[in-house]
Amino acid sequence: MQADLKPLEFNAVRKFLERLTHTPYGADAARALEPAPNLEVARQMQDAVSAARAFFEAQQRLSLGALPDVRAALRQAATVGASLSGQALFNLQQVMQGCTQLHAELQGFPGVYPGELDELLPPKAVVERLARTLVGAGSLRDDANAALAELFAERKTLRDEAERVVERRMAGEDVRALFEEGKQVAWHHERAVLTLRAADAERVKGVRRDSRMGGRDVLVEPMEAVAVNNRLEALNGRIGAEQQRLFRDITATVREHLDALERMISALTWVDLALAAGRLSQSMNAHAPRLSEAPEIELNEAYHPLLLVQFADGSGPQPVPLSLRLDVKDRLLLITGPNTGGKTVALKTLGLLAVMAHCGLHIPAEGDCTVGSYARLIVDVGDHQSLYHQLSTFAGHVEVLKRVLAEADGESLVLLDELGTGTDPEEGAALAMAVLDELGARGVQGVVNTHLAPLKEYAADRPGLRNASMRFDAETLRPTYELCIGVPGASLGLIIAEQNGLPSELVAGARAHLERIAAQDAT
Repeated sequence: MQADLKPLEFNAVRKFLERLTHTPYGADAARALEPAPNLEVARQMQDAVSAARAFFEAQQRLSLGALPDVRAALRQAATVGASLSGQALFNLQQVMQGCTQLHAELQGFPGVYPGELDELLPPKAVVERLARTLVGAGSLRDDANAALAELFAERKTLRDEAERVVERRMAGEDVRALFEEGKQVAWHHERAVLTLRAADAERVKGVRRDSRMGGRDVLVEPMEAVAVNNRLEALNGRIGAEQQRLFRDITATVREHLDALERMISALTWVDLALAAGRLSQSMNAHAPRLSEAPEIELNEAYHPLLLVQFADGSGPQPVPLSLRLDVKDRLLLITGPNTGGKTVALKTLGLLAVMAHCGLHIPAEGDCTVGSYARLIVDVGDHQSLYHQLSTFAGHVEVLKRVLAEADGESLVLLDELGTGTDPEEGAALAMAVLDELGARGVQGVVNTHLAPLKEYAADRPGLRNASMRFDAETLRPTYELCIGVPGASLGLIIAEQNGLPSELVAGARAHLERIAAQDAT
């Protein structure tokens, strides 16, 4: 389904999901979430979310911690001759360990992934290769291969020799008094050196390598140690070259198993997103709607998820559930009444829940719900006035109507807020009627909000079009935000204006003008 996501504030749902993911892969998937290309894919995700919800309801423990992002490293490894760094290989090792642990924890809930859960398992050859060669955060083991083992053994011998040379120089009668008993040989970039006070440095013939303690101490390489240090430095160069060769060789092993590693990452991405959606379902006490092949929607006491979250964290009132049905018989719902009753919230609730269902997410509702197949969801909500584009509010609505008339058909769900507003009320009502005629003729389904009174009578005798309104409390004359289908909205603008602080004398004058206008219309 193609859908207008921005006016429905779907990005807020994405952010909720993103915060519940564990990995950068799931987080990216949450940020990019959109309706599935078809209901079969949506059902796969829906089943995965249901399995994830069951996993958490069973109080299973998920040990998946923060994992690094290895996607760039895998792309690099695809190039022949590439050499991944020790850190990149260590990151891959961490991800493979996380996937292995996740695979074990999900054994009783294989439905979290629509494919084979074993795709979460990393290739054994890569696991074993990294286990044999890596130590710590990305360093190679000294015995990672036979060549390195031999080089490091030679290195130890040379280091011992270099230390003995420097120790003999420290024990010389001319400088022995300069060193405390038990003074150790210092090292500077793998060269054995002495540590001397700056004032005494000239007493040892050698090369100044560095200073310490703000210049108080000086590192001096005695001339006696230069030859062995040079040999040691050359050996370290050979070690470095062998390590780089080995990194390329390990990267080649990774490259040989890229397909399996990419399947592992894809499975991890899906599972992480499904687990986050399961958590979201649990927090909202949501459930899976029935996904129907027919273009239809039935909501039974369903909630706007963002209002539900605001209520849960104490920043908003308890939301009122919404119940309605659209199908091939009752295609269009016309909600009339004043602007403060919640018409826009009802429209956004319907649109947002339809999008969530097509993404495979659960929706918060007290009763069973059905969301059918729609090719597109077109939404017109908000003020389209734009100084930059020199558009009035009415012109902005007209631009949206042009797109609606160009795209909408019997597989479309259309949500139009304040149809016909922004111009002369009579012309606006006439335009709205013509638009509704056209939508009805095309078999389009949707909800249309308006406060234009002539549309109430128009909707009363049109097949496929039903009146509806938002209920107001008869005693307090305040909105209850309940949708009443079959009942057109009452004109309560003057009452609401008075209750919101306009002077009673002014409102009384408005009533007198209203009576005069009504009398003129009657004649």
